[in-house]
Amino acid sequence: MTLANTTLRLPQKLRAIAEERAKAAGHSLAEELRSALESHYKMNAAQISFEDLEARIQQHEAEFHSPAVPSEREEKEILPAKPSVQEELARVEKASREREETRKILLGLKDLLEHGTQPMPSDLENSLGMPSRLIGRRLGQVGIRAKNTRIRDKSGRYFLRSLLPKIEEALKELS
Repeated sequence: MTLANTTLRLPQKLRAIAEERAKAAGHSLAEELRSALESHYKMNAAQISFEDLEARIQQHEAEFHSPAVPSEREEKEILPAKPSVQEELARVEKASREREETRKILLGLKDLLEHGTQPMPSDLENSLGMPSRLIGRRLGQVGIRAKNTRIRDKSGRYFLRSLLPKIEEALKELS
């Protein structure tokens, strides 16, 4: 293995700790630092290649040490990490759950409106057994909002019958 020189500036306290540990272990400061880096990156033939280590170092430098203007020394662009299969699956499951919640809310609201009731968010909450905050968020995502109005001398936010065409359209998009 060929070794290359690297200059590393350390705070005085960190250097003192490294020198103390090197002396206690009976080897040089360079050997101690090499050992610390190898253990930090868990570098052995079975776990990581030098190419992987180089890519990790470049990514670290780009994230934590890059200047505002990229230097001319940069040879290749560091790509963002791909999401893991579990992360992607969790994202898909969440989107599917949100879509089903939205569909259930739209169907419940459509049913109430078709039967002559112009509900308030709290009425929809009681009817569906879902928090009104969640209902408002899901309906807002498809462009449906309660309107401030007065019905039977009671002011409040109501879902009006005029929303039926928009609800139909949103249900078609979710199908």
